[in-house]
Amino acid sequence: MFTIEQVAQGVWAAVVTPGSGAVGNASIIDLGDFTVIVDTFSLPEAAKGLRMQAEQLTAKPVKYIINTHYHGDHHYGNQEFADCIIISTEQTREVLTSNAPPELKVWLESLQKQITALQEDWEVAAEQRLKEDLGYEIAEKEALLKAAPGIRRVTAGVTFQDTMDIHGSARSIQLLTYGGGHTCSDAMVYIADVQVLIAGDLGLNQSHPAMLHGFPEAWAGILERIGQDIDFKVLIPGHGGVAGPECLQEMLSYLKAIQSYAAAAVQSGTSADDWLAGGIPAPFHEWTFSHVFSWNFRWLYNQYSRN
Repeated sequence: MFTIEQVAQGVWAAVVTPGSGAVGNASIIDLGDFTVIVDTFSLPEAAKGLRMQAEQLTAKPVKYIINTHYHGDHHYGNQEFADCIIISTEQTREVLTSNAPPELKVWLESLQKQITALQEDWEVAAEQRLKEDLGYEIAEKEALLKAAPGIRRVTAGVTFQDTMDIHGSARSIQLLTYGGGHTCSDAMVYIADVQVLIAGDLGLNQSHPAMLHGFPEAWAGILERIGQDIDFKVLIPGHGGVAGPECLQEMLSYLKAIQSYAAAAVQSGTSADDWLAGGIPAPFHEWTFSHVFSWNFRWLYNQYSRN
């Protein structure tokens, strides 16, 4: 479901295999006397494997779990770490505790409807990349549908508002948030001694970001602030392979460009369908999760149409 890549001394990225069901990347950090894991995948089965890998790599117990945001592909695996200290921002925990999980029957029905709609899109998809990405999405939804009866929500027992430091015998790490961009509250983890930034879904590596729960203008501002404030050489993104600082600039370009596209389409009177018929503009046409572009564009188009 994932591959392990060492990105620095005592730091590993767990990069998901597309279509496996794990969906969102995770990270493993050796602090000397204990281990920290950042995000826990979409499936408990994948999280169980993550814990096994972490304990083998570091030969230390997993003590802390950090959830970067409230999307399920980054925290459904928490139940495999119920004996650990789980940390998130205060607002992320509030979202998860104030909104009860859906009834299992409702959740299963919703997942099945999503799968059916994706399959319909797959059948008419003309481009090979789009067909492949839709296939991965269908496989991931089917894996979640199968696992859903056994998933239980486990939320953070410790929260922070702006920053929080965790100190081990060999190194310290900093948890920080600049507010909400991808969601209402997004956390990052910075490992200063090796200049590694774990960005969650604020930064993806040439992968279309899901924007439907986000705040695009604030998101762009956060990316600019990261570039100004944080000295990092390696980025572990929420989706896609390990990258460098240039990844955040590419994300910033995407956020600004798609907002401009949607605004121009509305202003010109072009329908969303007509605009999308022209395909995904370069260079974003080569990015993964290509089916997400139309979701983002329609969402922005509808927002701008109402204004």
